[in-house]
Amino acid sequence: MHVIRSYPRGQWEALGRRLDALPEKPKEVQPLKVTDGVSAIQTQMQMAREKGYTLSELIEQAAKEGIDVSLNSLRYAMRRTDEMRQVQRKSSGASDKRPRRTARPKKTQLPIDNHAGSMVIRDSFSFEITPDVENL
Repeated sequence: MHVIRSYPRGQWEALGRRLDALPEKPKEVQPLKVTDGVSAIQTQMQMAREKGYTLSELIEQAAKEGIDVSLNSLRYAMRRTDEMRQVQRKSSGASDKRPRRTARPKKTQLPIDNHAGSMVIRDSFSFEITPDVENL
């Protein structure tokens, strides 16, 4: 069973003051997720790929620096970084262009034939559909 914990407001305020008093960590020791790390060195990774290095070889180089990353994690991070870069390009170029109008689909209307007081509806395959009005 889940227990909801609550603490006095004074304790939360004391924690807030403690957090305010913390000194800033140097950038080089701040932890980064794999995606953020790849984003930070995306230019160098791309240049290494252009030099002919495979992802496995890049992982070996990362391991020498103490970065333990799997092949799938690196692939995902590189793909996410590329997607974010493409979105940034599109959003920066979108202000220069007018939005495109999209074509609205035309409403199709079924042809209706009136034969001797009864209504015959033809669908797109020219199949007659007659309403059953005789047994009313």
